[in-house]
Amino acid sequence: MTTRFFIVLILLFIMFFGLDAQNIWTLNDCMQYAVENAPQAKKKIAENNTLNAEYRDAALNFLPEIYGGISATTNFGRSIDPETNTYANYTNMSNNYSLNASYTLFNGFTAVNSYKIAKNAKAMGKIEAQQIEDEICLGVIQAYYNVLYYLEMSDLAQQQLQEAQSSLKLTQKQEQQGIKGYADVAEIEATVAEKDYNVIKMQNSCANALSVLKQIMFFPISDSLAIDRNITVQIDGIQSSEDTPQLIEHAKNIMPSAIIAQNTIKEARLRFKTAKWNLLPQLSASASYSTGYVTALDDSFKSDPFWDQIDQRQGEYVQLFLNIPIFNGLQRQSNIRRNRNNLNIAEYDYQEKLKTIEVEVEVAVQDKEGALKAFVQADKRAKAQQIAYNLNVKRYEQGLISALELQTSSNNLLSAEAERLNAFFQYKLKYKVVQYYKGTPYLIQ
Repeated sequence: MTTRFFIVLILLFIMFFGLDAQNIWTLNDCMQYAVENAPQAKKKIAENNTLNAEYRDAALNFLPEIYGGISATTNFGRSIDPETNTYANYTNMSNNYSLNASYTLFNGFTAVNSYKIAKNAKAMGKIEAQQIEDEICLGVIQAYYNVLYYLEMSDLAQQQLQEAQSSLKLTQKQEQQGIKGYADVAEIEATVAEKDYNVIKMQNSCANALSVLKQIMFFPISDSLAIDRNITVQIDGIQSSEDTPQLIEHAKNIMPSAIIAQNTIKEARLRFKTAKWNLLPQLSASASYSTGYVTALDDSFKSDPFWDQIDQRQGEYVQLFLNIPIFNGLQRQSNIRRNRNNLNIAEYDYQEKLKTIEVEVEVAVQDKEGALKAFVQADKRAKAQQIAYNLNVKRYEQGLISALELQTSSNNLLSAEAERLNAFFQYKLKYKVVQYYKGTPYLIQ
């Protein structure tokens, strides 16, 4: 019984900590959740399903149209005698059966161009979906790093509050011993109040940042979201500078925005060609087969057997139809002009998009390198301020500096640590942006 109890206890322990570990959200977990649950991503999936259906329909347009018909008619009173083809008073019933087929032989390559347009739109839909995912992921990264920043700042503020409280206890003892005066105690009490306020301020900022992250992820606001804090505020290794011109040319070929602009030109060109071809005549063919059956309901005449009539009443026809456009109010000419303008607009948009990518890549590289330099300097400053603060704590305990000087040193340390954290997360963000321009989506970095 004891062995069983320990086994159950161990299993419960593993399950508890296993479930607890699963509740820790990494950056990749947050991005994946956002991509799967964000309304704009779901909307794009629905739009792509529509594009897939349109692509299928465009492919099926190459097949002929085939349809059949069945009709049943009952005549009362004066009607045509099916035997003599003269009018008589009969009550009869007739059935007609038909099978029709039609096919467009030539319509200015409209079907071909429509298929190419649908295929292009389907490909664009996938790229647009990737672009939406990238935008969502970038927003998640920024919000995630903001939460980490304020979590770290909250810990620093809490640490400084504890140190200030320790200094207050020491100063109160020294006041009792006559080493310090009431003014020193009041200064430290003011410092404790300031540090306590700073803790609350950082916690509120952290809560706000977490709410923003939940909003971007489309995560339930009321549910808890514990993010992974297993980070090391350190940049290892020598970061080589980027070949900006080469990176710009590479980005122009792989960025979703540039590919979408290229496909927009392709679609506009196809529509322009279709509009021009619509000036030509259109040729179509059709064929039909029909038969029927008639019988009297009042025994006024004797009808032939069903299958005999089906055989005798068979009829077929084949038709070629040439539609020659002559005048329709210059609508075709206006359509040509409209599509030519749309093609020019698409080409201008593509040129503008390439320029935008060029500037974005150059700025991203500069921001990354600037953030790295800023972190190196901020790291040095933070380490120097930490040493200075530690020395000032000892000097204050020895009565060599005032409480105001100690508070100033503490504030300088907090400011240096804040700059260090900010520079670190800025570098992490800018590094990911540069990697994205190199062709690595945020979700797999």
